[in-house]
Amino acid sequence: MSIISWNCRGLGNLSAVPKFKFLLRYYKPDIIFLCETLVHKNKIDELRYLLGFENCFAVDREGQGGGLALLWRSSIQCNITNFSSNHINVEITDTQRGMWRLTGFYGYPEGARRRDSWNFIRRLAQDSHLPWCIIGDFNDILSVNEKKGRNERPNWLIDGFRKAIIDAGLSDVHMEGYPFTWFKSLGTPRAVEEKLDRALANGSWFQMFPYAKVENLVAPASDHYPILLDRDPAIRSCRPQRKFKFENAWCLESGLDDVVYHCWYNYSDKTIVPKLEACADELSDWSRSHCHKRRYEIEEC
Repeated sequence: MSIISWNCRGLGNLSAVPKFKFLLRYYKPDIIFLCETLVHKNKIDELRYLLGFENCFAVDREGQGGGLALLWRSSIQCNITNFSSNHINVEITDTQRGMWRLTGFYGYPEGARRRDSWNFIRRLAQDSHLPWCIIGDFNDILSVNEKKGRNERPNWLIDGFRKAIIDAGLSDVHMEGYPFTWFKSLGTPRAVEEKLDRALANGSWFQMFPYAKVENLVAPASDHYPILLDRDPAIRSCRPQRKFKFENAWCLESGLDDVVYHCWYNYSDKTIVPKLEACADELSDWSRSHCHKRRYEIEEC
């Protein structure tokens, strides 16, 4: 099972849907938690249908801000236990490992309400004794290394959040990828980046999922990056072999026409389907030896 959490900064524009579909197609999450949806509940049901999820639960925005949503597939047994404008609590029944609790969390964005967020986390910790994971945008950081640019965050804010996490019996789930999840004014002298989004869990949850990790993803439609919580990364890494897909970028390579021509000529005695399969194999081998730099160029961009 994998879970994507994203402060999407608004779902009113349906142009965000193709970006969601890309995330779903590549990472295949079982659950999505969204905060700052900035829409009413009826829009979330439309989104559920467009993304192909069977179930959803939403919390309306308040005024022009806020809004939460949780979408999950029918294969996941989720039971909504409580919610507010800052969280959605669910109990998940795992047929192999037992029941555990998931909380999608959105910390108060106002600086004057930091203590309210910390105390809220403490109260959530008392709701249940189940193995617990809480994921979302906390609007807080745990160390000075989790901020880059502008003035440093005051120590009392960092210490306050850290103490709340300790009081709740939580620890950080290891994150891979770029270390910051939120940015502002990139490319200017006022640029700032922080790790505001994360997953935290208690000891019994880590015992249930000892290899869990968080991966920082990329999405162009928000000032927050989505994060992916993978409970069993070893299982997820063993994906079935991908189907062949023709890359338009191959057309920029001078040897493409020769590969297709020779393959079609060499298999001239075959019917159309074996020809296509052979050509796909030849192109895949050719791309690995001639187009290997393109992946690194894309990653660098």
